[in-house]
Amino acid sequence: MKCVNNTAKLLASSILLTLVACGGSSSTETPPPPPPVQKDTTPDAFAFTAHTNAELETDVESNEITVSGIDAAATISINNGAYSINNGAYIASNSSVENGDTVRLKLKSSSEANQQVDATLNIGGVKATFSVTTKEAPKTPDNVQVSLNFDTRHSVGGVDSFDRQKFITIHADVTENGWNDNDVHSRNAPNEDPNLLDNFANDYDVYFGRNTGSISWNLSRVAEDGSKPGFASEDDLTTLGNGAKWGYLNYSGSRWDAVRKNQHRALDMIVGAQQHPFWPEGTLTNQGKWALSQTDTVDEPLGTATGHYMGQFINKFFDSNRNDSVTDGQIRPTLIEVMNEPLYDLTTIREGQANYVEPADIFAFHNTVADEIRKLNDDVLIGGYTVAFPNFDWDNFERWEQRDKLFIDIAGENMDFYSIHLYDFPAWNNREQYRKGSNMEATMDMLEQYSLIKFGDTRPLVISEYGAAIHSMFNQGWNPERNTLQMRAANSMLMQFMERPDMVLKTIPFFVVKAEWGRTDVPYGPRLMIQKFERDGAGAGDQWVYSDLVMFYQLWAEVKGTRIETHATDLDIQVDGYVDDATAYIILNSLEFEDTDIDLNAFGINSDSVTEVEIKHLTTLPGAEQASTLDVETTSDLPSTITLGAESTMVIKITFNESVTIDQQVEETKYYAGEYKKAITAGSEITLSINDIAVPAQGESVLRLGVGRAHNKSLSPTILVNGVSLEVPADFRGYDQKQGKVNPGRDGFYGVLEIPVPISALRENNQISVTFADDGGFIASSALQVLASSQPLSR
Repeated sequence: MKCVNNTAKLLASSILLTLVACGGSSSTETPPPPPPVQKDTTPDAFAFTAHTNAELETDVESNEITVSGIDAAATISINNGAYSINNGAYIASNSSVENGDTVRLKLKSSSEANQQVDATLNIGGVKATFSVTTKEAPKTPDNVQVSLNFDTRHSVGGVDSFDRQKFITIHADVTENGWNDNDVHSRNAPNEDPNLLDNFANDYDVYFGRNTGSISWNLSRVAEDGSKPGFASEDDLTTLGNGAKWGYLNYSGSRWDAVRKNQHRALDMIVGAQQHPFWPEGTLTNQGKWALSQTDTVDEPLGTATGHYMGQFINKFFDSNRNDSVTDGQIRPTLIEVMNEPLYDLTTIREGQANYVEPADIFAFHNTVADEIRKLNDDVLIGGYTVAFPNFDWDNFERWEQRDKLFIDIAGENMDFYSIHLYDFPAWNNREQYRKGSNMEATMDMLEQYSLIKFGDTRPLVISEYGAAIHSMFNQGWNPERNTLQMRAANSMLMQFMERPDMVLKTIPFFVVKAEWGRTDVPYGPRLMIQKFERDGAGAGDQWVYSDLVMFYQLWAEVKGTRIETHATDLDIQVDGYVDDATAYIILNSLEFEDTDIDLNAFGINSDSVTEVEIKHLTTLPGAEQASTLDVETTSDLPSTITLGAESTMVIKITFNESVTIDQQVEETKYYAGEYKKAITAGSEITLSINDIAVPAQGESVLRLGVGRAHNKSLSPTILVNGVSLEVPADFRGYDQKQGKVNPGRDGFYGVLEIPVPISALRENNQISVTFADDGGFIASSALQVLASSQPLSR
């Protein structure tokens, strides 16, 4: 028999009972499944290599990482920037990745130098950061850097060429008596050049600008209308006008041959009236012994007789149709100024006197005269008020309110253009009061912006006189320093006008021919022609020779072509450039009181294609006389560095062995805010809105703030453009207006602050916040100047 262990049997029975009691199954039930396997969605650690020395505002891609250590899909998200999975499109929204997927990040670098931005990627709870740091700000070189992009056309409001008829002019007519010699208009002395008119106009390619004498002289000849007192006789005007036209066509001799030969240089002449006898206050005409009507009624408002005569003169003394092929007289003027500098004579110097004239009456007079002129002349442009001293900021901008704004409010809608005069006063009451530079920018910006606000569009500008009035020399004869100061002003201002070719109709430096009409005890000031003894002393002869002002025309004689994109790192160095086929002209002008070293950086050309470089440098000779000299140097290569004299101008003519290819472009547009003349309160935010901007993909932009404040006030506000903080430069165009080279400057600061704005900060509609730390003054104007470029601009 087999032996059995009874203890083991009892133990097994006990275990079975225990399992049943605990919820187990009997030996007849299915055993439970194993527990589920845990999925791993936490990847192995990964890292991105930091990127340094990045360009500003540039998309930077990271190194690629491969997801590992997971056996199921893991969530992926990013804070800042974007990511790409397996070289797919970059996204910023949450997604998922699998083991073995590749991931790369993209992050835009900062708009400021030496700044770090971070993007943090999170995969399944494991994070890594990609850092991008922009390059260091370039160290400011000792020299001013000038960039010349020869392959890039620069268009402003659709205008991209140099218009000599608009910019290279003289304050004279082709029929000016001063071109003649050996007569009363020349002190019975000969011209050194017997063909003065023809040679001056053609040798230097000069256009004629303005005549305010002929209209006055002919008024002195015309009879009064016997049936309408105070009005010029229309029959007499017809007779005189026909005689003037016949003479223009039929007078013989070299003088009239030259006049007719050069009439194409007088296609957009300005004609304007003087205060006397055109302002109706009883002043008699010189020979006619009658005065223009002073009637001021609803049917005949003040100025009706003045406008009637001016309209008749324009209609009857000139070619009847400038646009046809028939010439029956001198070409009709294009631009008509109602009156030359009326407020100075009728208002300013009459303050407190019985004959003081209210500005509002003068501005209403402009409307009346314009309406009368247009009755017979629908092909001319009429403007005013030919302001002598546009000191908008005087008396905390009360001058603007009481004069210039008032003119726009009363007569602006009836004007085709605004006419202004701009003068530097380098020696006025022991002060140096310059308009060139930031002050002139503020003046023109304010006119443009207010007109835009008032009418929905602005008015173009006619600068019918500009230059320098040297008060300390008014009672002196000719001297070379006087011409030097006049040319310094003219060159600086001309460079600024050239930046607004779309808004400027005509500019005329106040350089006259001989101006015997202005002689008192001494000859008149800014004359193109002087007598030889004035320069060389008694015994040198009385021939008429060029004054130093001819250097202005010699300097600019050849400039023409398509405008190219140029830039200087210092606002006090003005630069412009033009290309004409295989020739380029680079113009540099200094607003600095000291010499300046400039590095020329040429882009968009092959330097080997340069065959010759001619450098004209209009600068000042050392010595007490402060005489000008036009130095000319010729080289075979474009120099990398030049020295530009203090307050001097240089024209660099570059000749290439082939035409310069211009295949890139910059389109410049200026956008003004919808509000202007905002009072400054300490710590109070001034909000400006500049809307409807076409934001370019690339280019540059500048915020222009016209600011008028006392000299002891800050010019460094805190500025945000759409929340982006801007750095306000400490420098602006020209001098600081407080101190000139030797003497004090203007009574207060009124000028434009030009503040660079990153393109990335711009929006279609822009909110600009400006906060000053102290009280006083105004933000008089505000605009965004936007340059849209077809490629990144080389600097």
